Amino acid sequence: MIQPEHNDNSHQGFISPHETSKWAIFALLFSVCLIATCAIIYELIIATVSSYLLGNSIYQFSITIGLFMSSMGFGSYLSRYFSRCLVSRFILIEIAIALIGGISSTTLFNTYIFYESATVYLVVMFILIASIGTLVGLEIPILTRIIGQYDSLRITLSNVLAFDYIGALIGSVIFPLILLKYTGLIQSAFIISLLNVFVAGLLLLQYWKSIEDKHFLIFATILTSASLAVAVIYSTDIDNWLESKLYRDHVQLSKQSRYQKIVLTKREEKKASPSLDHTAKKTPSLVEVTNRRKDLRLFIDGNLQFSSIDEYRYHEALVHPAMNLADQRTNVLILGGGDGLAAREVLRYPEVEKIILIDIDPEITKICSSHPEIVELNQGSLLNTKVTVINQDAYKFAEWGYHNQKFDVIIIDLPDPNHESLSKLYSVTFYKLIGNILNTKGVIVTQSTSPFFSRNAFWCIHHTIEKAELNTYAYHLDIPSMGDWGFNLSSKTSHEIKKIRLSVETNFLTNSLIQAMFQFGKDVNELETKINTLLKPVLMFYYEDKNWRYY
Repeated sequence: MIQPEHNDNSHQGFISPHETSKWAIFALLFSVCLIATCAIIYELIIATVSSYLLGNSIYQFSITIGLFMSSMGFGSYLSRYFSRCLVSRFILIEIAIALIGGISSTTLFNTYIFYESATVYLVVMFILIASIGTLVGLEIPILTRIIGQYDSLRITLSNVLAFDYIGALIGSVIFPLILLKYTGLIQSAFIISLLNVFVAGLLLLQYWKSIEDKHFLIFATILTSASLAVAVIYSTDIDNWLESKLYRDHVQLSKQSRYQKIVLTKREEKKASPSLDHTAKKTPSLVEVTNRRKDLRLFIDGNLQFSSIDEYRYHEALVHPAMNLADQRTNVLILGGGDGLAAREVLRYPEVEKIILIDIDPEITKICSSHPEIVELNQGSLLNTKVTVINQDAYKFAEWGYHNQKFDVIIIDLPDPNHESLSKLYSVTFYKLIGNILNTKGVIVTQSTSPFFSRNAFWCIHHTIEKAELNTYAYHLDIPSMGDWGFNLSSKTSHEIKKIRLSVETNFLTNSLIQAMFQFGKDVNELETKINTLLKPVLMFYYEDKNWRYY
C-alpha cells in the first residue's frame, strides 16, 4: 500500500490499493491530456474572438499566447502554497476553469457589444486570459504531485509532460478543423468546459474514499455540469441573440466556414411607390432587383462586403474602367469576388468568352450561387456558362498559373489586408506573379481599401504595385455604405486615362465621372510609404489606422 506524500494529502487519509492500480495512473494521465486540450482551445477561442472583433490577428494571438503563458507561470509558482487536500483543490480548480472558460467567448462578445470600447474589451480579455492561465498553471504541478505518489519523479515528469503535449496537439488540431466549423465560438467554449467538469468528476470518483468535503464537491460538480449543459443546448439561441446585437439588421444567414464567418443580413423597408417601380422597369438592361430597398448585406468576419442598396457603385467602379482601358477583353480573371457581383458587370460585355473566378472559400461561392436574393442581385452570374469557379488560394493560383493561359483583364476583389494571410495578397511578389499571367496590353485593377479611413494603406498598395514594375493609376469614389473607397489600375504599358469611354450601360458611372475619380483632395492625396513585401508586411500595420474608429 502506497501512502500519500508527507503534508500533501495528510488530511485525505491513505490511498487504497484500488487507487494505486494501473487504472488510477491512466485516469490521472488521461486527465493531464484533457486539461491540456482544454487550455489550448480556450487560448484559441479568446484569440479568435478578439481577431474577429478587433482585427490584427497577429497582435491578438501574440498577446493571448504571451499573457496566457506568463499567467501559467504565475499559477505554477502559486502551486507551492498548496500543501494539503490536493485532490479536492484540483477538483475546485477544474470547476473554476470550466466556469470561466465556458463563458469566455460570450463575455467577450457582450463586452464588445455593450461597452463599444476597445479599451474596456482589452481589460476584460486580459482578465479572462490571466484568470484561466493562472488556474491552468496550477493544474500540472498539483497533478504531478498526485501522480508522483505512484512512481519516481523521473517517470512521473516524463509521463505528465508527454500527455500534456499530446493534449495540446489534439486541441490545436480539433479547434480549426472541427469545433470552429461545426460548433462555433460560443458553443465550443461551453462544450470544452464540460471536459474540465468531466476531469473533476473523474478524480472525484477515483479518490472518493479519501476526499474531504465530498458532498460539497459533488454538489458543485453536478451544478456546474448541469449549467454548462443547458448553455450548450441553448448556445444556438445565444449565438442568434449576439449576432442580432452585433448587426443592426435581421440576420438571415450565419455560417462558419473553414476560412471565415459568413453573415447575411437584411432590413425590410417600405415599398417604393408604384410610379418608382414603373420607372425602374423602363431600363431592363440595368440591374433590376426588388430587394435593393431591403438592404441585403454580406459580412465576412464582421467586415461589410456589400450592401444591395449601393453595391453597383463599387462594382461598376471596380470593373468598367479596366474593361474599357484594356486592348482586349476576351479572357478575364477575377480574384476574390465570390459574391458574383464583379462577374455580373464583366458579363455585360458580349465579347467576353471566358471568366475564371478564384475564391478560396467554397462556402461563399455556394451561398452566392444558390441563395435566391443574392442570385437575383448578381443575376445568376456564377451559374453562367462563361464563368468557371475555382476554389483556390489566389496567391497559389497566381503562382501556378492556369494552363499557361494569360488574361486580358485581371480584377482583384479581395478583402482588406487586415491580417497577415491577406497582406501577402497585396505584396510586391504577388503583383509580379499577377503581371506574369497578364497579356502585354492587359489591365489589372485591385480594390485598395479606403484612402480616407486608411490613407497610408491605400498609398502603400499603390506604391507596392509600382514597385512590381507596373504603370499604376489610383482612383476613388464615394459609396454611401462604405465611405470613400479606393482602387488602383495598373498595366505593363502606359495608358491615357482620359481615353476611357464606357461601352456598356451602367447604373452610376458616366464618362465624366470616371475622369473625376482619378482626382484626390488634400486630405487623401498621395504620401510616401514603405513597400509591402512578404518578409516585411508593413501594409497590415498601415491598415490599423485610427480613422477606422469613425467608420
